[in-house]
Amino acid sequence: MNKPEELKLNLHPRTKEVVTIEIPKDTVESLKKVAASRDMSVEALLKLYIGQELRQDLAKIFV
Repeated sequence: MNKPEELKLNLHPRTKEVVTIEIPKDTVESLKKVAASRDMSVEALLKLYIGQELRQDLAKIFV
């Protein structure tokens, strides 16, 4: 049998910056519920939301 090709994940660490935002309490509670239903942290959920929308907007700008 042939050996399956090994997959490698190459991550390029990026510098990060802490950003503070004010979010209404009811929105934070909703974020907590959605994050829990997806088995992820609120921070990860926010990064997901921001990343998705950012990619869409960048695609529109650079088409």
